[in-house]
Amino acid sequence: MADRDPDEPEIERALFRYRLIADAIEVAAGGRASILREVAAQEHLLPSGKRGRVSLRTLERWVERAIALRHELPERSTSTLIDIVEREGSVAAGALKRSTLDRHLDKQSASRRMLHVLGAKRHVRLHFEHPLDFVVGDFHAGPYVRTDTGEIRRAELQAFIDHCSRYAPESRYGMSEDLMAVRRGLRSLCTSCGRPLRIYVDHGPGYQARRFHFACSQLDIELCQSKPYVSEGRGLVERFNRTAKEAFEIEVRLRPEAPTLAELNAFWRAWLEERYHRREHSETGEPPLERWQRLRADTPERAVDPVLLDEVLRLRARRKVHKKTSTVEVGAVRFVVDTALRSRWVDVLYDPHELSSVLIYFDGRRIERAQPQRLGETPLSAAAPSARPAPSVDYLGLLRRDHERRRAEQLSSIRFRAVPDDAARLTLGRLVEQLRVCCGRHLGEVEREHAAVLLDALAPLEIAIADAALKTAVAGLGHGLHASQYLASLREHVLALRKKGAP
Repeated sequence: MADRDPDEPEIERALFRYRLIADAIEVAAGGRASILREVAAQEHLLPSGKRGRVSLRTLERWVERAIALRHELPERSTSTLIDIVEREGSVAAGALKRSTLDRHLDKQSASRRMLHVLGAKRHVRLHFEHPLDFVVGDFHAGPYVRTDTGEIRRAELQAFIDHCSRYAPESRYGMSEDLMAVRRGLRSLCTSCGRPLRIYVDHGPGYQARRFHFACSQLDIELCQSKPYVSEGRGLVERFNRTAKEAFEIEVRLRPEAPTLAELNAFWRAWLEERYHRREHSETGEPPLERWQRLRADTPERAVDPVLLDEVLRLRARRKVHKKTSTVEVGAVRFVVDTALRSRWVDVLYDPHELSSVLIYFDGRRIERAQPQRLGETPLSAAAPSARPAPSVDYLGLLRRDHERRRAEQLSSIRFRAVPDDAARLTLGRLVEQLRVCCGRHLGEVEREHAAVLLDALAPLEIAIADAALKTAVAGLGHGLHASQYLASLREHVLALRKKGAP
């Protein structure tokens, strides 16, 4: 015969007590008394094996024990109350469920929330003194655009908004909500404006990527992510997205045909600069552009090392150098590396949206910046027009006209100092001088290297084309940026002209 469990008598007594009061626990105080009187009037098989009655007073004492424990110390959790009555022997272990007791305590006005011990959820309005102290990033599903293949696809607006001024230092439409879009936006933000102290984003796929988290840590940017399904704290960006939808995107949808992505971004920049940034904001009482410029003047610049920025935002791939051609392949492009690395494994850091060069690392050391083995472009197919009727007024066209007029005025004020050169072709010395005017300082070694690489890729290039491209870049981006920003604009300008058949 098995040994008897020494705790079995206590368990039997607890089960007996719970069976008698279970029905009473489930009802409110008004109906509980009649149930307990009925139970007290009956005979029951007691744990001792004899039959007998349990007094009404005893039954009420068992029922009220949990409520008394809660009022004794309102901060006690329901699980603690259950543990106490189980250890006291009032109920058997596992017999009283948390949901049952919570329901009963709620009926008796004895829940912790009713006793005001949980406290109310507090929300604090955020306030920051300086621009770029707190930047909010988000994606927003935008209007449809025509792709290069003639398809109609929906564009995604990726924006970084400065909380202090409500100014949007970086925003543009793209075709995806992924790491590539986040990288492009973060690169432009840090290069043109400097390093933000904090970036606040949601849990979208692009913001979840480990490479984005790594980049923020390396750039000393505190990354804050909102809690899932909690809307508090995202009011700023939600309001910005609603404004973009109701004031800008509705005008895009009224146009007779869907724009291309480049056209959409041109309209967006015009609307942003001519309307949103120049109108008084309801929260700050100032236009975002004026507040941004005023506060930026008193804020120390937090410059970002362009080399570090370029490297931490690149993707990394492991490749083996071809033993005969001394090349590595990334994104269907072959890059020529040093012949000493043939048949060796190297790390390739690359930007999938900018495959003009890649960085080659071997054994943890940077070896070189490799160039493509061949250069070429794929012709773009024309998009089919739509038959939608035009609105009575081209509002976005008016904004773009005024924006281009303002840019033309700014261009006329830019003067590049002449460099002696009899030929009409652009030289490296003249390009460096033009960039010095744009940046407002002498160029560093890395910037000169970027200029030399770009000029080598685009040569031969006429001086007049470079002058116009760089003046346009300064008008659109502003003075004092890193040279890579102006070089990128120069490259886009020249390639766009050549696609159209210009010399």
